Amino acid sequence: MSDEDPRFCLAPSLCRHCRAYPVAHRGSDDRFSESLIKSVTGVLVGHGYPPVENVYDWAALEAALIRFLYRDDAKDHC
Repeated sequence: MSDEDPRFCLAPSLCRHCRAYPVAHRGSDDRFSESLIKSVTGVLVGHGYPPVENVYDWAALEAALIRFLYRDDAKDHC
């Protein structure tokens, strides 16, 4: 990283500052839906994991996706 431009990086795929996720989160996001969670569970089942049928498992998966996808501030760069 350069002191002049904090976004300049020679190895963005290895840099913790150049991560694409989590994204800034402000209000609701139409992309985050029951359909997204169902798609994720479909991928899990397709890889041999058990189906997500229990409401507590569903809530835990939703919370994990929220933690992965969103951060609660609007910083552009770490």
